[in-house]
Amino acid sequence: MRTVAVLGTGDSGSAMARRLRERGFPVRAWNRTEARARPLESDGVAVFSTSAEAVRTAEVVLVTVFDAAAVLDVLGQIAPSLEPGAVVAQCATVGGDIEAVVARAGDLGVSLLDAPFLGNPGPARRGELTIMVAGATEHKRLAGPVFEALATNLLDVAERPGGASMLKLACNTWLFGMNAVAAQAAVLAESFGLDSRLFLRAVSGSNADSAYLHYRSAQLVGASDAVLSPVRAAVKDLAHIRTAAASAGVPDLLLARVEQIYTRAAGAGLGDQDLTAVRAVLNGQAS
Repeated sequence: MRTVAVLGTGDSGSAMARRLRERGFPVRAWNRTEARARPLESDGVAVFSTSAEAVRTAEVVLVTVFDAAAVLDVLGQIAPSLEPGAVVAQCATVGGDIEAVVARAGDLGVSLLDAPFLGNPGPARRGELTIMVAGATEHKRLAGPVFEALATNLLDVAERPGGASMLKLACNTWLFGMNAVAAQAAVLAESFGLDSRLFLRAVSGSNADSAYLHYRSAQLVGASDAVLSPVRAAVKDLAHIRTAAASAGVPDLLLARVEQIYTRAAGAGLGDQDLTAVRAVLNGQAS
């Protein structure tokens, strides 16, 4: 079994570490705020005070931090301590900044995979993520058993890091747009004096139905304030999406509106909420 280091133990990183340990992998972990990583020890994960300590003896390193700046910082911290032949998979949503990550890894002599994922802590804990991978074949082969333990959908995107991060932007465009439009439909139903669950029942089983609608149904109708993807992360990702669209010459008429909704929610102090915040904006309750 590969020894795995998980660097960044937020909700998803912690879920991945627990899943890998449960599947028999020796797991080492680090988080910038050490106290957030310590609970993993009860699951058999070794927790370290520095990222450099965490990667020693690790064959596969998963970098599950928030953004490109954090990825670049972590690469600088761990490069001197990496085992010969170790592969580092950057799993953050970094958009076009992946080029800076690739360049930094090259300068440091780090074997890099670009491996962002779709899914939140629940799928991560169950091994049901979608992981998009770009990088050299030999690096994919080494990290393969680790990804297979975490994902039910593993996409080989390209032989050079970069394409997976850009594919993640396209996927997030769909998700953020779905969130906004579905929340708008639910809010409209309520404004007409109807139970918003009637909207979900009306489309259920039709060609307009969606597994995602059912997955998000409790948040969409205001029955749950569970956070699967916080607004602050969406704001960061939407900025990447609009930048990439501009670089590709794609009009951002729709993207700008979706970003406006999330940015308004963050500006109203709702950055740590999820669809509750989107509903608040569309209800006129957040400005």
